[in-house]
Amino acid sequence: MLVDCLIYLAVTAVLVGLGMSLFIRCLGAASDLSRNADDIAAALQAGERWRADLRLAVAQPALDSTTGSELKIPQADGVVSYRFADNAVWRRVESGADWTRLLERVKHAEWNTDPRGSVTAWHFDVELKSKRPNAKLRPLFSFIGVAQEGARQ
Repeated sequence: MLVDCLIYLAVTAVLVGLGMSLFIRCLGAASDLSRNADDIAAALQAGERWRADLRLAVAQPALDSTTGSELKIPQADGVVSYRFADNAVWRRVESGADWTRLLERVKHAEWNTDPRGSVTAWHFDVELKSKRPNAKLRPLFSFIGVAQEGARQ
């Protein structure tokens, strides 16, 4: 009887240990998923902010010729600038204003033109830094926008 009780206790301990191991792995995966969802939401908000600024352009946007990593969007109330520096995408509303961080933990960001007939579309491509070095999917985002009718060439 005592041996049977010890066997049941050992089996129960093994099952509880396996259950706890599985619980801890699921909890880690859930927190990773939550962080990934937060990163996706931040990237989408930054892309939509950029497209909203592009829609308000009164003239054709242009890349800064000196750095090549700064996009200037002329608007009725000033120039909105975007740049990629210090692993972040920054936004500035006017030339003298301070830069505000729009998106952080960015590995690479660039703006490109895409001529399509009489319309010039703009691409905003962003790659976020992966939290894991052996990630199966790269966090890449690509946004396409077109300036309003008066700003088109």
